[in-house]
Amino acid sequence: MSVLRDDIAAFDRMRTDLEAEHRNEWVVFHHGEFVDAFPDFEAAASTAVDRFGVGPYLIRQVGAPPIQLPGGMIFTPAHVLGASGV
Repeated sequence: MSVLRDDIAAFDRMRTDLEAEHRNEWVVFHHGEFVDAFPDFEAAASTAVDRFGVGPYLIRQVGAPPIQLPGGMIFTPAHVLGASGV
């Protein structure tokens, strides 16, 4: 998660303004900078991929509650797994 540290910090700094201006919209941060706000995740993700490739970048829904994942849950992107997907 350290690769997203600057993006998360920027989101947290801007949270009050984002909640006032972009509540329930999806926002993209890249290299610690606010990129833009979008009406849905698909638009945010499409723009992020078009502009920045595979990332890293932060996409969050403004005003959404934090998601708690179980401690044992690990996510590995498909491109890291290779062609076999395992």
